[in-house]
Amino acid sequence: MGDYVIALSGEAGQGLNTIGDMLALSLFRNGYCIFTDKSYHSRIRGGEYVYRIRISDSPLYSMRQEFDLIVSLSKSTTISQLQYFHDGTTLIYDSDSDHVNSKDFDFEVKAMGFPFKSIAKEAGEPRAQNVVALGGILGLFNVKREIPSKLIEETFSGKEEIIKANLEALKRGYDLSLPIEIPRLDAQEHNYYLMNGTEGTGLGAIAAGCKFLAAYPMTPGTGVMTFLASNSEKHGIVVEQAEDEIAAVNMVIGGAFAGVRSLVTTSGGGFALMQEGVSLAAMTETPLVVVDAQRPAPATGLPTRTAQEDLLFVVNAGHGEFPKYVVSPRTPKEAFELTEKAFYIADKYQIPSIILLTESLVDSSATIEAPIHKEEFLQRFITEGNEEYRRYEITENGVSPRAIPGGKATVRVDSDEHDEAGYITEDLEIRRKMVDKRMKKMEGLLGELSAPAKFNLDAPLILVGWGDSWGAIDEFAMSRKDIGYVHYSEVFPIDSSIKEELAGKKLCSIEGNFTGQFATLLRSVTGLQIEHVGRYDGRPISANWIEKTLKKEGMI
Repeated sequence: MGDYVIALSGEAGQGLNTIGDMLALSLFRNGYCIFTDKSYHSRIRGGEYVYRIRISDSPLYSMRQEFDLIVSLSKSTTISQLQYFHDGTTLIYDSDSDHVNSKDFDFEVKAMGFPFKSIAKEAGEPRAQNVVALGGILGLFNVKREIPSKLIEETFSGKEEIIKANLEALKRGYDLSLPIEIPRLDAQEHNYYLMNGTEGTGLGAIAAGCKFLAAYPMTPGTGVMTFLASNSEKHGIVVEQAEDEIAAVNMVIGGAFAGVRSLVTTSGGGFALMQEGVSLAAMTETPLVVVDAQRPAPATGLPTRTAQEDLLFVVNAGHGEFPKYVVSPRTPKEAFELTEKAFYIADKYQIPSIILLTESLVDSSATIEAPIHKEEFLQRFITEGNEEYRRYEITENGVSPRAIPGGKATVRVDSDEHDEAGYITEDLEIRRKMVDKRMKKMEGLLGELSAPAKFNLDAPLILVGWGDSWGAIDEFAMSRKDIGYVHYSEVFPIDSSIKEELAGKKLCSIEGNFTGQFATLLRSVTGLQIEHVGRYDGRPISANWIEKTLKKEGMI
């Protein structure tokens, strides 16, 4: 399987995101499989912005670090990306601007300058230099010109003069016939979808019947909020931008208490403010679904970079002891499917369900098969009740019948400890029984879990991972016979029976954090000894990085 990595490099404000999306979508619609990611600073204009596209003839779920072709619109960002060049990397730059050339490198780089600005100006739109570059790249891969032409018409709909100039700029880009050799990659008809983690999570919430969202914007969790807002009229969803995260989580608890499937989105800093709300949902046994899109922390950290640093925080969220369900999807497809399941589990067990995303997942687009929608996940587990109704009735499985206000039953709820009818109590025997009742749900919850992904468990070294690091781990393991892996998407609770399969094996966790949080969690459940290597510089884990790091640590 061959692949080729293109990087569009420049500064925020130069239209790289728009052109990157057009390039990715054009390649996809022409029959290629792609994976994209973005690297950018936390500012509106200026600073590094790099949009990478990995092209292949079969689906991939991680980015290769080294560039094969970089199209740069900024000298400073070219210099910042030198660590990702390799012998044979081709650099294309705008010769109308001050830029680096092949003499500035101490290794072989094929540097080519083209007057993108001049060509765009001749086409009638000086700002369309990136469209000229777009045409040049698409011409390399024999992408039919009508594909990007249609995208330009859709993007600038109603602005005929701008469309005309950009179409001319695109044509002139195609006419450049860039003298670059690329590997043979087969474009072919396929039934794949192109989706990022934001879209997967948002579509999963829609499919699950979510009708209310409250949130306070916080990168990188804002994307799910804006996606649902943009689809709110079509799907009958009420979206409320709350004054802060405390208000948002309590609004969502109120929505769920009234019987509406509801969602709150945030990042780690916002989730920190929601802790009392999480415990309120647990004590009142009200379903709560939260999206936490992680970023490097502590405090404000790096808002536009990626990390897996919130796992133990989320698993231990809220004061007191109570059951919860935590998922961390591997791919946009799984983001859809696990979001649906998170709503189902929250309703069935009347507990908090937390969806852990990363900046890397929400911003990366991947070629995926169609997500699987499960009708059973729409089941609500709501009863009508009667005058004998007891909201917190002690049951064999710990799940009490749930009625909503306004029906035949009187629904009594309180954040203090309570008896079966919902009245506040100081009776310590009742307190013990209520704790037992709530924690009894864990037994049923364990039975809902899917097995982790497993590969080559007879290998001498087994990698342990969770969340969206799977693509890199899978790619690395597939390239060697001496590596296997076990990878989790449902990260809490954990079925301890995995100990039988992994006992006596050499284990190493690959995580986007310093301390090895999942290794700590898995060890606490199974007693397994697990070494750890972590990436915590804000960059996504890649197969290249895993190989280099394991060699450095003497593990391979």
